[in-house]
Amino acid sequence: MNKLQLFAYDNNAYCGFSGSSARAVAGKDILMAIYNEDGSKLIAVSGQQGLTINRSADSIEITSKDTQGGWKSKIAGMKEWSIDNSGIYVVGDESHSLLSQAFENSDPVCVKIINGKTKKGMFGGLAVITDYPLEAPFDDSMTYSITLEGMGALVDLSKNPLDIDTMPEGTDSIKPLTAVSVAGQTVGNTLIYVNPVKEDGNVYKYRSDGEFPAYDEDCSADTQWNGTEEITAATGQKLIIIECDANGKARKACAVTVTAKN
Repeated sequence: MNKLQLFAYDNNAYCGFSGSSARAVAGKDILMAIYNEDGSKLIAVSGQQGLTINRSADSIEITSKDTQGGWKSKIAGMKEWSIDNSGIYVVGDESHSLLSQAFENSDPVCVKIINGKTKKGMFGGLAVITDYPLEAPFDDSMTYSITLEGMGALVDLSKNPLDIDTMPEGTDSIKPLTAVSVAGQTVGNTLIYVNPVKEDGNVYKYRSDGEFPAYDEDCSADTQWNGTEEITAATGQKLIIIECDANGKARKACAVTVTAKN
C-alpha cells in the first residue's frame, strides 16, 4: 500500500464511501424507456418527473379452526406489477407518439427501467397502457400521466444481467461486438475472431469471470490481448472480450463460449 493511502480521507473519519448513503440511488437518475415497434431502438420517455414501480401479490386466507391464537393466516397468491409515470408533455416527441399509438391500438409495449447514471438496466417487462390522461391548466405547463400494467413477469435485471445492456439513443453505453472461438494450434488454446475490428487507438482486453463490463468501466486490470494471439482456455468456458480506449475504459464488449484444441 502506498504510504499516502494510509491517510486517505482522514482514515474514513467522515467520508464513509462504504456507507449506505454513498450507495443510495437518486430518483432523478431512474428513467422509464420503451422500445419502438420493431425493437431496434430504445427511447427514454420525454419530460419525465415522477416514476412509481408498483409490485403486489394477492393474499389467500388459509385460516382454519385449529389456527393458533385466533390470528388469521395467509399465503401469497398471484403477483402483478404496474408502473405510474408522469411529467411534462412534449408535443410531437417520438416517445409519446409511440405511447399514443400503442394506447389507441391496444398494443403492448416493451418497457425498461434504467439507471441513467450507472448506465445499467434495473427492470424490464411487457405492459399495456391502461391510463394516459393529459392535463393543460391555464397557469402551468401541459403534463401527462400514464399507467402501464404488466403482462407476465417484471424481470429484475440486476439479478438477471444482460450481456448487452441497451441504453436509450443519445446515452453513452457499451456497444456490442461479435466473436467466434475456434480450436487453436496448441492443445488447450483457442483462437478468437472479433467483428468489427477495433478502432484505431483502442486495445483489446479479456476476462474469464463472466462479468460483463459497463460503459466507461476501468478495465486496466483485465488481461491484454492483441486480437490475434491464441488464448489458453477450456472448451465451454465463457470469455468476455472487451474493446477499450487508450485509457483502458470499456467501449465495446461481447461474450464468447470457448472451443479449445483437445
